[in-house]
Amino acid sequence: MLAQMRSATFIKAMMIIVAVAFVGLMVFEWGADFSSRGFAAVGDNMGSVNGQDISVKQFEAEIRNDLEQAKARGNEDPDVSQIISQTWERVVTQTLFGQQIDKYGITVSDAEVDHINRTQPAEWIQQQEFFQTDGTFDLAKYNQFLDDPSTYSDPRMKQFVLFAEENARSQLLSQKLETLIVGSVKVSDAEIEQAYIEQNEKVRVSYIGFDANVISDSLALVADAEIQTYYEEHRDEYQEDAAVRVAFVSLQKTATARDEAEAKAEIDRVFAEAKAGDDFAELARVYSDGPSGPRGGDLGFFGRGRMVKPFEDAAFALNAGEISDPVKTQFGWHVIKVEETRGAADSLEVHARHILIEVRPGRDTLDSLRVVVEEFAEIAEDVGFDLAVNQRDLQSQDSEFITAGSFFPLLGNSTSGLVNKFLRGSPGDISSVYENDQGIHVFALREIREAGPRPLDEVKPQIEASLKNKKKVEVAAGRLAEVMGQIKTGKSLEETAEFFNLTVQTPQSFARTGFVPSVGSRNAFVGAAFRLSTGQTSEVVKTDRGAYILRVEERQSVDKTGLGSAKGTLLQQVLSQKRQEVFTAWFADLRESADIVDYRHFFYSDY
Repeated sequence: MLAQMRSATFIKAMMIIVAVAFVGLMVFEWGADFSSRGFAAVGDNMGSVNGQDISVKQFEAEIRNDLEQAKARGNEDPDVSQIISQTWERVVTQTLFGQQIDKYGITVSDAEVDHINRTQPAEWIQQQEFFQTDGTFDLAKYNQFLDDPSTYSDPRMKQFVLFAEENARSQLLSQKLETLIVGSVKVSDAEIEQAYIEQNEKVRVSYIGFDANVISDSLALVADAEIQTYYEEHRDEYQEDAAVRVAFVSLQKTATARDEAEAKAEIDRVFAEAKAGDDFAELARVYSDGPSGPRGGDLGFFGRGRMVKPFEDAAFALNAGEISDPVKTQFGWHVIKVEETRGAADSLEVHARHILIEVRPGRDTLDSLRVVVEEFAEIAEDVGFDLAVNQRDLQSQDSEFITAGSFFPLLGNSTSGLVNKFLRGSPGDISSVYENDQGIHVFALREIREAGPRPLDEVKPQIEASLKNKKKVEVAAGRLAEVMGQIKTGKSLEETAEFFNLTVQTPQSFARTGFVPSVGSRNAFVGAAFRLSTGQTSEVVKTDRGAYILRVEERQSVDKTGLGSAKGTLLQQVLSQKRQEVFTAWFADLRESADIVDYRHFFYSDY
């Protein structure tokens, strides 16, 4: 077994893992070394956390290794912008943790490290087939590897062990920090009992109600004065970070007639190979652009109405074993082979494979688009964005205000690079060229807005919608007031519902934490249901969805004899939840009060 571990394959796999682990540990374990350099020039640092520098070299190493990890997990084309953002958040978090560990003087002994490494090795160690038996991690194999003296005579194996131990050390330090923060959290018997009740006590109700959505807008008009008053009273709810408004030119990646012809030529070539007798499934694995390609193009059985019509017509015209001529759909060009059929007439189904060649912009098309956009950007730098638009006969648009990380259609949520760069610029500044699946884009800064409440004209639609919904709920409640009057005269819920042409709904029993269809969860309706006795009818109950009158049909009381056996599990559940809440609040406060300097916008545009 140890000889196998020292094979070239094992060593290569281990060195990749070690490299990834090494970079991560540099931040967490050795981050304090950076602070001794002081705040250097932007060219040396990607940013800093409470004065502790994050070097460009180290951060880019993190990025490279995260990309390699993504590819190792089967993602051949990882989203670089997403990785940049995720890596930054992790580095900042690890640095903050490291600073807190130093602050509280938290340490771990070599004996503790050895114990955790031997008994709870990291997940990336457990996933290595060299330490597995029948696909499951074998702790004995790993310990045999650690105990073998020859492991430490091989420099590469010794390095692997060292990094495994450093990983264990980091894990222990994190655990001790978390214990320090949440160690005082306790759970009372009353909390355990309440959790048991919430999970097990149920009620079944019948109800009538009015959904706010069915109330006419004309019955819930909102005056501008009401909107203005609400805005003034809730300005803090509309606080927003500094934002920019931009103009942009965007050229979409659209296939040309030449690209169409190339796709047709490719499908014709593949079709000829299939008709010549080449294995259809293998051709699909090699050439198909569709998600079924790796499965040999296998689509399984399907009936009529499941596929787009040109594809369906071609597939159902074939007999088992036959191959279609190339078929064009909105997805591209297809060649279809029917493997077998079953059923007849309306129940006929075919089992088919297909090869898909997508019609997409080719290299020449994309290169031409890039030249157009890059030339435009150069002209815009010289003469200004709007004049360049006119000179190049292009179309431009203006955006609303965008904050870092907020959604913008052309960039998704990868807006931080653009926004942070422009926040340090001046109106008229031109961005670098952005390229993604949507197209190729250039932006110009129109306006900067400082952090503060969003102006009323921007939030007016959502305020109006909120106030309108509240008014509709009140209208719904008003309609039920007359219904309630009839019930109070002694009429049953059913009699009253019939009189007012309403429907009595009786959903399945639900717990306090459950969901009631069309009503929701954890709202006044659920609260009322658990306050009422069996047979008792509520007053009019309002939620943000509407107004209701409900009657409790059955209460499924809790059998507390089961509390004893469930107590241990509940204790862990409640304790874990409380600790998570405390730790999350602690870290949110730590992050909020930290002095975090972010220079990523000097190095990356797409994040």
